[in-house]
Amino acid sequence: MTRRRMVNGARMLAVVAGAVALLAVALPSVSGIDWRPIAAAVAHVPGRDLALLGVLWASGLVLHTFTLTAALPRLTHRRALTLSLTGSAVANVLPLGGAAGIALNYRMVRAWGFGPRDFATYTLVTNVWDVLVKLCLPVIALSWLLANGEVVAGPIVTATVVATSLLALLSATLVVTLLSRRVTAAAGAIADLALLPVLRRVGSTRRPDVAARLLLVREQCASVVRRGWARLTGGMLAYTATLAVLLWGCLTVSGAGLPVAAVFAGFALERVLTLAGLTPGGAGVVEVGLAGLLLLLGGDPLGVVAGTVLYRAFTFGLEIPVGGVGLVGWLWLHRQPPAGSGESAAT
Repeated sequence: MTRRRMVNGARMLAVVAGAVALLAVALPSVSGIDWRPIAAAVAHVPGRDLALLGVLWASGLVLHTFTLTAALPRLTHRRALTLSLTGSAVANVLPLGGAAGIALNYRMVRAWGFGPRDFATYTLVTNVWDVLVKLCLPVIALSWLLANGEVVAGPIVTATVVATSLLALLSATLVVTLLSRRVTAAAGAIADLALLPVLRRVGSTRRPDVAARLLLVREQCASVVRRGWARLTGGMLAYTATLAVLLWGCLTVSGAGLPVAAVFAGFALERVLTLAGLTPGGAGVVEVGLAGLLLLLGGDPLGVVAGTVLYRAFTFGLEIPVGGVGLVGWLWLHRQPPAGSGESAAT
C-alpha cells in the first residue's frame, strides 16, 4: 500500500469516526437524553405510522424524478430514480461521497447512451435548482417564525443571514454564468490560462479548451432551462414539500410537541446543512444541528431527538440499502458478457 493510499484511508476513517462521535456523543449531550430511551421511543412508533412515513419518503423520491428527467431529456423516470438512489447511497457511505456519486451516475448515463455534455448539463442544472430552493427555505422559515411572534435568538438570525448570503452569492454566480455568454467565455478563458502551465509542466502539448466546452454546455443548459423550467421547479418544490411533511410526521409520531412553523425552521436548517458535505451524507452534523434548533424552539427533548433519528433513518439510512440494491441490479444488467458469446449487455 502506497503512502498516499494510507493517508487517504486515514482521512476517510477520521471523517467516519467524527460522524459516529457526533451521533454517539454530541446528540445525547445536546438533548440530555441517553441513547437507550431514544431507541425505545423510535421502536415504539406504530407500524402503521412507519408505513405511512415510508410512503411519504418514496413519494418524494418519485416526485424528484420530474426534475431529473427535465434536466436530462430522454431520461426515463425509472432510470432517474435509479440515478437518485444509487448516487445517494454512495454519497451516504463515503467521506465527500458526493463526487463519487457523481462519478457513478456519469458511468450510468454513459451506458444509457448519453454524452458527456448531456451529463454536465444535467449535473449543473439539477444542482443549481437544488441550491436555489434550499436558499429560499431559511428566509421563509425565519419570516414565518417572526410573523408568529416567536422570539428568535440572535445567533439563529445571524446564522440565517450569513448562510443565505453565501448561498445567494454562489447561486448568483452560477446563474449569471449560465445566462451570460460573455461571462461564460471569460470564466473559461481564465480557466484555460490557469490550466495551460499545468499541462505544459506535465509534458502535454494539447490546449485545455475549457472556454469552448463551457460555451457548449452553457448553450445546452439554456436550452434545457427554456424547455423544462416548469418541470424543474415543480419537481424540486414537490420533493422539498414532501420531505418537510415527512419531518413533521416523524416529529408528530415521536411526540416532539412543536408547531408547524418551528418544524419548518428545523427543516430549513437541515436542508442547508446537507450542503456542507463534511461527513458522509452530513451524518452527525445534520442530526445535531436539526435537534439543537428544535430544542431551542421549545420541543420535548426525547420527542425531538427520536423524531430526528426517525427522519434521518428514512432520508439517510434507508437510501443506503435501497440504493445499494439498485446499484447491484444495474451492475448485473451491465455486466460484460463472456468473450465470444456474441451477447451484449442489457440496457
